[in-house]
Amino acid sequence: MDIVEKKLVKPRVHKTVVKQLAQRILNREWKPGTALPTEPELCEELNVSRSALREAIKVLGSKGLVTTRPRVGTVIQPNDDWNLLDEDLLRWSMDLAPSPQLVLSLIEARQVIEPAAARFAASRASAQDIEPLERAYADMARYKDAQDFAAFNQADIDFHKALLRASGNVVFHQLANIIGAALAYSFRLTIERAREPGASLPNHGEVIERIRARDTEGAYASMSRLLNIAIVDLGLSAGR
Repeated sequence: MDIVEKKLVKPRVHKTVVKQLAQRILNREWKPGTALPTEPELCEELNVSRSALREAIKVLGSKGLVTTRPRVGTVIQPNDDWNLLDEDLLRWSMDLAPSPQLVLSLIEARQVIEPAAARFAASRASAQDIEPLERAYADMARYKDAQDFAAFNQADIDFHKALLRASGNVVFHQLANIIGAALAYSFRLTIERAREPGASLPNHGEVIERIRARDTEGAYASMSRLLNIAIVDLGLSAGR
């Protein structure tokens, strides 16, 4: 029985330790270039075994947050080495204050990717590919009317992920989950700043219309306008 319990508990403990340490690093509790507390100190503070702590450190290392150096210990890596597009890091960041600079950078990256995805979708997408876009748009309209903006935001995420998949580009398809996580992170700032949640709904509909019409340049332009609106609504500036 004890063996079974350990197998069931260990993954949960492991995930908890990784998240706790990552959030403290992301929240700048420990500055880049400084070493984490020693293993005994962290094990006592977190109430975990050394093996659980070491496994957590390996995960943080794979995400670019830390590196382990002989006779020095585990050191926080420079911010530029952090894999900020990692789905886990974006999800763990949800519990922290959103960074306007990161949100703007995410939207700027989407300004490059998503209009191109819309253009490809207009030239390649089948009716079956477009159907998830239409379903997400219908959900957005329904949740806007119901004033359920948490559900609206999830439907919005579904829309943008469906767009990337409808592009027929295998790389864009792989980016769908990352874009979804980036959107979820961005929406935390949207809730704080946006003047009228749901106001972009007509622009989403326009993207679908252009794709249905096989209007490649129109789809590109419509998607570009939609993302420009996001920057204006959030009060963000390209000049930072």
